[in-house]
Amino acid sequence: MNAEDTAAVIAAAGRGTRMEAGRNKLLFQLDHQTVIEKTLQPFLKHPRIGWIYLVAAPRDFEALNHLLNRYGLFLVEGGIRRQDSVHAALKRIAECPEQPDYVLIQDGARPFCSNELLDRILIGIIEKGSAIPVVPLADTVRKIHFERCEWVDRRELYAVQTPQGFRFGDLWEASQKALLEDWEVTDDASLLEKCGKGIHPVPGETGNLKITLPEDLEWARWSCSRKGSESSIRTN
Repeated sequence: MNAEDTAAVIAAAGRGTRMEAGRNKLLFQLDHQTVIEKTLQPFLKHPRIGWIYLVAAPRDFEALNHLLNRYGLFLVEGGIRRQDSVHAALKRIAECPEQPDYVLIQDGARPFCSNELLDRILIGIIEKGSAIPVVPLADTVRKIHFERCEWVDRRELYAVQTPQGFRFGDLWEASQKALLEDWEVTDDASLLEKCGKGIHPVPGETGNLKITLPEDLEWARWSCSRKGSESSIRTN
């Protein structure tokens, strides 16, 4: 796999209403940079990723424009739903003279993706055609329906993370079909499943947090400050 064989799509067009902050959570500061800049770093540094498409809402274009020249990104206007935003990026890629063999789809609000996780996903795409990172559930799980509360065996339940990786042609075909048939899904892997293709899990990382709530941002800042302190101790 060469660098020019892989593109990454960073989905950053959401409103982040659960942050209750009045502006895009991805523009908050985290470890001396914004959340979105920190999310971009592992993709920018990985030797196998050749192009990065940042999908954002027009209201945030001015705040994000400086990243285009600095990092060589392609800025894409997002849609109403996340899957609409991803489709817009895939369409932009499909219009290029040459398409990548593989594509990674990442949440803009996951700033702690590691290089090792990217490696596992890329290997998974090559070997299986798709790869999604998963982590086992740690808490007891119950299904609640009105007044009925049932214990659920968590041993076969996993939380799904991003980035998710696919053959570009497979995901583009599935995304076009979803648009035509008005599918609504919560992640990109579900599109391929609805087309009858298998989805292959790889180990995710518990630290690969998605920043959704104010307390998530506080945890992320604490985590960054702790890592900074540990690094300072090692170099002294």
